Amino acid sequence: MHDLLIVGKIGAVYGILGWNKIFSYTEKKSNILKYKPWFLYHNNQWIQFFLEYNKIYNKKIIVKFKNINNINQAKILTNNLIAIQKQTLPKLNKCEYYWYNIILCQVFDKNNIYIGTVRNIIRTKKNDILVIKNTKYNKKEILIPFIQNIFIKKIYLKKKIIQLNTSIVE
Repeated sequence: MHDLLIVGKIGAVYGILGWNKIFSYTEKKSNILKYKPWFLYHNNQWIQFFLEYNKIYNKKIIVKFKNINNINQAKILTNNLIAIQKQTLPKLNKCEYYWYNIILCQVFDKNNIYIGTVRNIIRTKKNDILVIKNTKYNKKEILIPFIQNIFIKKIYLKKKIIQLNTSIVE
């Protein structure tokens, strides 16, 4: 299913009544509970699961899925990835982007010289940082702060291109 976005992972069981802990990959951890339905990668396929109950206990997200009623059933789900359909994400304002839109964009400097491809994004308190990979630059990663109008000139999402305001010196 190519329209799925991984947003978390099933953790260890919690209690004996079929509950699991959740590792959320969303910016605000509890936002994972806003997205429905969930798809779990189980037995080499994506299967739709429905939450019956959820709660936050000691800063941990805990869920119970429908038809998962005991510790043995919950253990089977441990370590499964959690995905949602991309179209269930809220619409963003202008100049806001989901990371999955930015990852794999090709990056060009202000002189239109190819810098590399965005392979990852690092979150910091001040701003996100693009991790760009290009074998031309000794296979090292290039880190560019994701600050629009300072380092980032323009983003062309349909073309998967990011134009920088700066040049990269070899």
